[in-house]
Amino acid sequence: MKIIALIVSLSVVALVSGCAVKTTGIKKVGPDTYTVSADHVNATPAKASVLDQAGEYCASQGKELLVTKILKRQKVKYFYDATFLCLDKGDPRLVSPEYETTVEPR
Repeated sequence: MKIIALIVSLSVVALVSGCAVKTTGIKKVGPDTYTVSADHVNATPAKASVLDQAGEYCASQGKELLVTKILKRQKVKYFYDATFLCLDKGDPRLVSPEYETTVEPR
């Protein structure tokens, strides 16, 4: 009976750890320009993670988020890379985004 409980416990741990969104964290790539990446077995949590992190990062600086590019890749998991700017309120570059979504071939 203890062996069955151990197997069930290990299966739950593997399932939960496999469902976590993995991210790179925010990386600076230029003046006011940053990138963040995430992967997950489902597309929605991966994309939501990069957008949430970008928004929170800019908000922590008292700035507005402007996403300039989103790259989506799919292999076994979905990978999203977002490039974004953190701009001051009133910055003339802060307009409705016309960001590019790129899907890399498998």
